[in-house]
Amino acid sequence: MNNHTSTERDTHWAGAAPQGGVLGLSRAQGWGILFFVYSALAVLFFLYHYLDDLSRQRAGTFTLRLLEEFTGVYTVFLVLPLVLRVANLYLFKSKGWLRLVVFHLAAAVGFSFVHTSLMALSRWLVAPLIGLGHYDYGDMIYRYPMELSNDLMGYTVIVVVYYFLERLRIAQAQQLAAAELQAKLAQAQLENLRLQLQPHFLFNTLNTISSVMYEDVPAADAMLTQLSDLLRLTLRTANSHEIPLAQELEITRLYLEIMQKRFESTLRVTYSVESALENSMVPQLILQPLVENSLRHGLKDGGAGIDISIAARRENGSLILAVSDTGAGLGAETIETAMNRGVGLANIRGRLEQLYGAGQELRIANRPAGGTEVVLRVPFHLGDLRTQPDG
Repeated sequence: MNNHTSTERDTHWAGAAPQGGVLGLSRAQGWGILFFVYSALAVLFFLYHYLDDLSRQRAGTFTLRLLEEFTGVYTVFLVLPLVLRVANLYLFKSKGWLRLVVFHLAAAVGFSFVHTSLMALSRWLVAPLIGLGHYDYGDMIYRYPMELSNDLMGYTVIVVVYYFLERLRIAQAQQLAAAELQAKLAQAQLENLRLQLQPHFLFNTLNTISSVMYEDVPAADAMLTQLSDLLRLTLRTANSHEIPLAQELEITRLYLEIMQKRFESTLRVTYSVESALENSMVPQLILQPLVENSLRHGLKDGGAGIDISIAARRENGSLILAVSDTGAGLGAETIETAMNRGVGLANIRGRLEQLYGAGQELRIANRPAGGTEVVLRVPFHLGDLRTQPDG
């Protein structure tokens, strides 16, 4: 085939490279996709010009058009990292619009000079290898300004797309940082609620033991032993916000045994928990404040006894925990007042909200037969008792 002079307008530009992290893509994935896009553009440009030749009855231009369009596109791809590095110099910086325009205009001229030179060089080298002989690119004095108009548009598209992708990447990074910060704040709030509850529980238990210390020394000694077992169990799970229901029930049982030595026959406790639920996960120290609340506010004057019932059942995708008593009930006290009194219920409500959000519920109400019932609903999920520390 004889030498040819390219008289058609070269349209060899497009796109910008993702710099990593955008839309979940790594840097290598971004460049890989971009290479595929540029290859597709080269094919489209080739088809456009080659079919135009056929429509004008210009035969034998297949190889020439293939050379021109692929070298035109791939030389842009080669220069692209340099263009992005230059564009990044003024990325989102307040330099004044005039200075920014002058900077990018100069960069576009430089881009066009390098791109045109690479096209000329690559075609000069490749054309003889594919049987086209010497490639005539015309007089370069005119070729450089000719390609400049094309490259100005191409450079603009690359920079605009690059700025858009960088804005998107920065926005994603800011959202991720905000989410991580929110998670850390929620964890800190949850930890604060747990630490608030533990000394409160310990002080109340010690006060109970102190109240019988001089009246019944053997009972006080037994209560101290049980308190030691109780503290050992709570410390074993101190780093967990959730523990298996079986361990939570054990903590509650030890606490109630201490209380039964103080109140003796006036305190009666029953459990209604299916064994299949024992490894379902619940917040640590979630039942003890409820039974403590029943004892503190439910015991009637005159030495009347109190029955406390602890129940657990599965309901659809939730675990329902209920603590009810036959005590004095709420009386004239509003439910909201009851929820906010002391540390117990307010602490439980805060912990449930932090752990489960809208997937939880806390209800307190008077029982028809007298007394109070507190019902908790948490998402049902299982843990493995074998993975729990055994002290």
